[in-house]
Amino acid sequence: MHHAFRLVDRDSGRLLLDTLEIHTLELGWYNLQESELATASLLDRWLYWLLHADQYDAQTLGSLFSQPEFQKATDSIDRIAKKTEDKAMYDTREKAIRDQQWILNAARREGREEGREEGREEGREEGREEGELFGKIRMLQNLLSLPQSTDKELQPKSRNELETLATELQTQLRKRMA
Repeated sequence: MHHAFRLVDRDSGRLLLDTLEIHTLELGWYNLQESELATASLLDRWLYWLLHADQYDAQTLGSLFSQPEFQKATDSIDRIAKKTEDKAMYDTREKAIRDQQWILNAARREGREEGREEGREEGREEGREEGELFGKIRMLQNLLSLPQSTDKELQPKSRNELETLATELQTQLRKRMA
């Protein structure tokens, strides 16, 4: 279940010792139990650690594997796990920020649309009122035998100016009828 490979030059057969060695382990064939760790070989202990380290916390692994090389490996795995937890917390926080931003943007869009609709409604209402005021002014001008103002002449005037004009025309009509 354990194989060691070294680098060799195919043409010359020259073997590179002490440079690079690749070890493969056939984990499927391995079945050591925790109770056998105390008497197991170093290779068997490493195989057990590789297969089962994820099932223990760092403190338990420290008591099962007291050699420095196991401690170093356990510390490395523990550090990676903490970074992973930090990353998960960061990702969760970022997602919450993005979700909140999406909710705010959706609320803004909805508010703008409601504002537009209210503006349209107000515009229609103002248009009706303005139209009624234009009609009143034209009717008074007609009764007074004055030339009737066109929309083009009346539209630039403010609402206040239009109401004042209507009031003046009513006053003229009353004087004429009196």
